[in-house]
Amino acid sequence: MAITLPTSPRPSKMVPRPIFTRNETRPATGAGPVGRNLRPGTRWAWDFEYPPMTYEQSLAFDDLLTEDETVIVDILQPGLAIGSPGSGATVNGAGQSGRTLNIKGVAAGYVFRKGQWISVLSGGQWYAYKTRAAATADGAGNCAVPLRTLIRTPLANNAVVEIASPKAEGWVTLAEDAHEIDAVDRLIWLRFTLEERD
Repeated sequence: MAITLPTSPRPSKMVPRPIFTRNETRPATGAGPVGRNLRPGTRWAWDFEYPPMTYEQSLAFDDLLTEDETVIVDILQPGLAIGSPGSGATVNGAGQSGRTLNIKGVAAGYVFRKGQWISVLSGGQWYAYKTRAAATADGAGNCAVPLRTLIRTPLANNAVVEIASPKAEGWVTLAEDAHEIDAVDRLIWLRFTLEERD
């Protein structure tokens, strides 16, 4: 069962980065074009840093020490006006592939911004995606959302799509000194990396 981290305090820093699965071809002689072929499976990792907290506050994050459970965190989008996407967005059709995700149940006329995060809860697991271009929901609440990466696993029809507060789920690796207690001010500076499972 996945563990959900506390929402306070919020991270002070988040660095997202793709874990690519693309296939790259290079000519053996060094002359000629380099090719890149997209393949499903590219996922995301995030480096998180938290503001200094007391030892007592840090105990709420003790679940980060888990070895066999995934962790769920909110994806930060500071300063981005999410707007009112509605609360009933779901995947519109099973077995989708490629770089477009068809969604239904979005507020009519809602505009997805280029680079906006969304996440899909399918099979009990959150999958995070970044939009590749702007897209607008039609009057019926349907929208074809261009994605930065290929859809990497078959998503269930009617799977929940989280727009207002997207989630990341994956395995956590703590920095070696993540729970170090400063001898002077007795504060802890929590840092960890979360990488999606698949």
